[in-house]
Amino acid sequence: MSKGPFIIKDIKALSPGQQVWGKFLILEKMHKKTKDGKDMHNLTIGDTSGDLNVVVWDNCSIAGAAEVGQVIGLLGDVGVFANRVQITAKRIKTLEEDPLPYLRVAAGLDELKQSFEEILALVEDASMQKLLARILTPEKKEKFYQTPAAKKIHHNYAGGLLQHTVTVARMCIQVCQMYKDLNCDLLITGAVLHDVGKMDEYSIKVAPEYTVAGRLIGHIVMGSELITGTVAQIRAEGEDFSEELEWMLKHMILSHHGSLEFGSPVKPLFPEAMVLHIMDDLDARMFIYFNKINEDEGEDPFFTPYDSFFAQNFFKYRYPADKQED
Repeated sequence: MSKGPFIIKDIKALSPGQQVWGKFLILEKMHKKTKDGKDMHNLTIGDTSGDLNVVVWDNCSIAGAAEVGQVIGLLGDVGVFANRVQITAKRIKTLEEDPLPYLRVAAGLDELKQSFEEILALVEDASMQKLLARILTPEKKEKFYQTPAAKKIHHNYAGGLLQHTVTVARMCIQVCQMYKDLNCDLLITGAVLHDVGKMDEYSIKVAPEYTVAGRLIGHIVMGSELITGTVAQIRAEGEDFSEELEWMLKHMILSHHGSLEFGSPVKPLFPEAMVLHIMDDLDARMFIYFNKINEDEGEDPFFTPYDSFFAQNFFKYRYPADKQED
């Protein structure tokens, strides 16, 4: 008697060679033609643990529309393509289920929210406290907590912006303890607000997508404009806000990608701006490195295949922790 399909409840638990059945959310759908003219669809499906690619050939049995944003029941064979696990679909059935439970969310969201509040409480400067309170109202915080940090590259899921911001701010706080001449209030405030424009750059329904304004303007300019507008409101109510402080906070947002090549119109021109740029870049790169290494299914024990986007291979062998010497 042949075994039935392996019922999968976690994408990360898939192994090549399995026939599996599970329920997943369709995140992306793309129609393609092969070189010999055959029709196929590439689906990106997901659950709370991650996402993967599904290949759908014209001989696959499909019941229902199976469109982006729908939950499907999927029967398929697990294989490897380009050193990543993928499924070749055999049967797909559209299910009438709420997609929300299938959306990936940053791990430990409640703990991240608490950490974020603790970071905000560290700022002692009255002007920066006012600015943070005006921008991060209770309603805006809820939006901030649900926003992704990117569409594809890093922290690209609900709560990703919060996770990234907390990590960057924590690292900035550590750097402040090492370099006493840094203005820690300025650095923390810049870290908290450096990607605040992403609240309006992205929308997330089933997967992160650019808003129209996000594509036309981008989060760096949007964040700087938010500072300008909020400071103007503070001054309009008769409260002081230093012109120099406004310049410096806007500069930190505008320069945090480091150079024009990577989207910043100016380079970091003072120490706090440079620290923010480095910590932002470090957290994004660590996310990328760990994902590339941990998701590779290739047979080479040392290196991932060449990645054309990053123009490099990644060294994936991890030295066993219990063999390390002091």
